[in-house]
Amino acid sequence: MTWNWLGWLLWIGAVVFLCYVIHYIRVHQLMLIAKTGQRYTGNLVIRYVVLLVIAVAWLWGMSYLSFFRPVNYHDAQEVVTSTKYQTLQLGQVKDDYYYVKANRSQGGKHPVVSYTYWTTGSKNLTNSRYGSIADSDHYLSTEAAAYPWNRKKLAKKDARTNHAFAAVMTIRYRNNLLNGLGCRAGHVAEQYTLIRVPASNLIYQK
Repeated sequence: MTWNWLGWLLWIGAVVFLCYVIHYIRVHQLMLIAKTGQRYTGNLVIRYVVLLVIAVAWLWGMSYLSFFRPVNYHDAQEVVTSTKYQTLQLGQVKDDYYYVKANRSQGGKHPVVSYTYWTTGSKNLTNSRYGSIADSDHYLSTEAAAYPWNRKKLAKKDARTNHAFAAVMTIRYRNNLLNGLGCRAGHVAEQYTLIRVPASNLIYQK
């Protein structure tokens, strides 16, 4: 069982409390008008403001924990990482063979939108936002270097596969109280694919 139940409970509480505040203000305003003919009094206005501030702060806090709180992928207290390694196979593109095919968009800021690569018995596709290619002397691309890879395993895989492999890292939120408050515990935070090729001429980019 994850801590997410606590987050869901607090979300429900925040929404119910906001509904209660709206109902409270409406009922008391109607009673005030019916009894005195006045539209507001100082004490009621202060009470309304305090209740609204609490309701908005509660909802903002839950929104921050659920959607906006940044997470350090290198912090083992916050996340759990796992990596799957696959050896690349040559795939046919038109009349030649490549390890990777760069798929381009018709326009826009990102001409390469995804990468297609081949492994034993399967054809794989990854979004270029969450994947990159290393085709230099080093097994890590500049973009991938920001992630918490086990570099010793990458180096061994690089040597064993003759610089032709894919490493898919899955980062999950750890099941702890803080992640549970944001209903994140156990969920995937990000999945990133590093594609290693021996040389750039083994990438189809036309």
